Amino acid sequence: MNEEEIRHIICAVRGRPESRATVTHAIDLALKHGARLTFLHVMDAEFLQHATIGPLSVIYEELNKMGQFAMMILCDRATRRGVSEVGYVVMQGNIRNQIDQFVRNSPADIIVMGKPKPKTARSIFRENEIRVYIHQLEEQANIRVVQVDPDSVNQKPPDKL
Repeated sequence: MNEEEIRHIICAVRGRPESRATVTHAIDLALKHGARLTFLHVMDAEFLQHATIGPLSVIYEELNKMGQFAMMILCDRATRRGVSEVGYVVMQGNIRNQIDQFVRNSPADIIVMGKPKPKTARSIFRENEIRVYIHQLEEQANIRVVQVDPDSVNQKPPDKL
């Protein structure tokens, strides 16, 4: 992929502190290439349907409000840094499926994702699973995946992709 071809970047964010490096990297790439940036936040609370805490739709409604607020903050951050075209999408459901669906229906050239930390129980991907998922995403959705190590807050975007 030539640098001139980078017009639209998706940044998949979970909204946890580990996403900071991912967000910073995506903003840096958007600035470097003058690209549009779309933050993507997917909420998956399906496991709660087995709990006795009330209707799942009410939980998703609250999570959606929190997700939208977090994405507006990220858009503000990107705008303040100089990204001219920035937006967000909040989705709900299975994270892998929703990312896949969004990427397939998007004109984006790149998706920036965080790299799971080894032995972290909270990650939806294990290290070997993420490699397979990324390969499938790149092949089937025709998109370049850039992974960012959550410990590299000051990681610079590569000169060539």
